[in-house]
Amino acid sequence: MVSEIPADRVRIVLVEPAAPGNIGSVARVMKNTGFRDWALVNPGLWRTPEAEWMAHGAIDRLDGVSEVADLDAAISDCHLVIGASHRDGRFRDVETDYRTVLAEAAAIAATGHRIALLFGREKDGLSRDELLRCQRLIRIPSAVPYPSFNLSHAVLLVTYELFRRLGDPPRQPEAAPLITAVGLDRLVQHALEAMATVGFTPFNSDVRNFARVLRRFLSRAPLERRDAAVLHRICGQIQKFAKRRG
Repeated sequence: MVSEIPADRVRIVLVEPAAPGNIGSVARVMKNTGFRDWALVNPGLWRTPEAEWMAHGAIDRLDGVSEVADLDAAISDCHLVIGASHRDGRFRDVETDYRTVLAEAAAIAATGHRIALLFGREKDGLSRDELLRCQRLIRIPSAVPYPSFNLSHAVLLVTYELFRRLGDPPRQPEAAPLITAVGLDRLVQHALEAMATVGFTPFNSDVRNFARVLRRFLSRAPLERRDAAVLHRICGQIQKFAKRRG
């Protein structure tokens, strides 16, 4: 038997799950794949006999789940946020070979950093704004062109892949600390403020879209805290220079 995944490595996040049975099934998936840390974002009434029946043998996982009011509360301390999505569209860089992304996630988690895996609503998945909070997006391949997996099935496929990689990990060299989701938010905001002080205007004056592009650019690779500090200093110097010239 492979040992459980350390609780501070991977967090499963279900955004507004509607069916208590699905929540119970996810609890059972987590038990079987060794994961313990999970959160429900704005779930409504879910602790029902159906949820407990579907969580047979995994009631401890139901007892240990966190309920939070919004996505920020679930991912603020995470260093890599991965969203599962079946959508296509502009600025949705969905990786169809999801194992590649999960291999990267496993390597980061093995160094002691926390990964968040986001799963959306049963009916329509993650919203556009929620997708933009993700540094990586994955699509689970299927035999049909437009798949829509049951929530617990999607969680099982993703967590099992991570379980295979994290359950008995090789010793990893000490890694530099990465910024969290909150840290990335602050860096994007600081960059926008610095550019505004020198009169930079995004294309079509669409600041929201430019912020999305900037976030995507900064998320291309895991960003170390020391690198983020350098970027903050650059932004600070830009602001000081603009203030003197103003």
